[in-house]
Amino acid sequence: MVSLTGGVKGDIFIAGARSDGLVSETESGRVTTPAELSETSSGRPDRWALVLFDDSHHSMNYVIWALLKTLPELSATEASLIMLEAHNTGKGVVTLCGREQAEKYRDALRVLQLGCDIEPGW
Repeated sequence: MVSLTGGVKGDIFIAGARSDGLVSETESGRVTTPAELSETSSGRPDRWALVLFDDSHHSMNYVIWALLKTLPELSATEASLIMLEAHNTGKGVVTLCGREQAEKYRDALRVLQLGCDIEPGW
């Protein structure tokens, strides 16, 4: 194992070892992850991401309103964070769901003139 010193007050960091147990290093030096992390990060064909694109035509408040109108299960804070992610990075993931539901959300946001699309395998 490789250890690094530094960080806050000279803490020692060991590569591959984490206090939360998400990543561990085997004796052979291979890094492993728990099954539940691998299962969710490998991408599933039945999971689709609704992706919102940056919008320079509408106000930030309008985008938040449109997200809340389309996805009433979102809180105002969540809608704000999604809008800011899209604004700052060019796109933001609104939700992960099945294909039919993702298509409904996409169509509803497009009616409200927001740029969005769905992506498979999330």
